[in-house]
Amino acid sequence: MSPLRVIVLAAGEGLQLDGFTKALIRHPGTGEAVIEQYQRLFAGHELTIVVGYRAIELMHRYPRLHYVYNHNWRLTGNAYSLALALDERPSLVLSSDLFLAEAIARRLLDGPPNLVLTRQRENRPQNGLNLKLNADGTLARVYRGTPESPHDPEAPGIFKISDPTLLRLWKRGASDHGNLFALETLPLDREPLHTVDVGDDFFHEVNGPADYLALMEATRR
Repeated sequence: MSPLRVIVLAAGEGLQLDGFTKALIRHPGTGEAVIEQYQRLFAGHELTIVVGYRAIELMHRYPRLHYVYNHNWRLTGNAYSLALALDERPSLVLSSDLFLAEAIARRLLDGPPNLVLTRQRENRPQNGLNLKLNADGTLARVYRGTPESPHDPEAPGIFKISDPTLLRLWKRGASDHGNLFALETLPLDREPLHTVDVGDDFFHEVNGPADYLALMEATRR
């Protein structure tokens, strides 16, 4: 398996977390921060962090990682952050607020060259992204809001793209529409975009205190 660039989108202000830097959230059971988890799960791959709000906090703690600075972090979405970091090298893109099982990381690394991680759950954010899939499991359409069908999975924010032309087009689209979510700017008609599902493996997103409390309670069981 050829090395990937692992790009972590961490420029946001984290308003729902009282301004706490998401990548520094520690798992209540293991004590491992999100960024340390990514270092472990994707060892051997180049880790690049797109920073913005409180950027020095991450850079000072982890000076050996690669960084891209989004000075417009307050005015742009994660698509713009992604555009700053992308080039033509195969890349795995992740949000900075996720805890995931090693099995999921392995499926991402070993999976198809162009893929989107999916998840099935009933309780979804109103502004979240849902996916319409083709019969063969490839991605047909991305849309926001209420799921049109209970069979439509959501996109929790992890993508792997390897095709150089697709990466160039994604960078251009993300730059032109920097206020959108990164996935909304990914061309769907260039190469088949396969999906890999979270399944029953551990996957937890920390958007706010309630999410972290749920993780704390699950760890105690």
